[in-house]
Amino acid sequence: MNLVNALDLARSRGLVIEERRETEAGRYVALLSVSVGSTQVAGTLVQGEPRIVFIDDFWVDVPVEGHLLLTKHQDKPGLVGRVGTLLGEHDVNISSMQVGRLHPRGEALMILTLDDPVPDEVRARIGAFADINAVRTARLGVG
Repeated sequence: MNLVNALDLARSRGLVIEERRETEAGRYVALLSVSVGSTQVAGTLVQGEPRIVFIDDFWVDVPVEGHLLLTKHQDKPGLVGRVGTLLGEHDVNISSMQVGRLHPRGEALMILTLDDPVPDEVRARIGAFADINAVRTARLGVG
């Protein structure tokens, strides 16, 4: 795949491609958005490095490399600490953290970039925490 054939290749695989240009400057000079079902993710380059900057309704700043743990939850005191403590107890190191919220004590999204994958049992325990609505893991890499 290359710049010349990317659009044709995407369309041949059933992807709907929409390019939109705006005359007014937005938050980013260039933004690539992808929608799969009801999930929307957008990314851009920040100082030459790829970053995820939008997930669903949340503006975030996440590196595009490594193991990720994402939670959708209610913004309540102590939740972030409980997740971090549980990961630490299982020797899973957090390399970066981003929390976005729609409003105080409302729906929130936490994204942790980790050095190691989250064991299935730990992921299940996090998902069972009160106020956690969803938990997902992902492995991202560039190249």
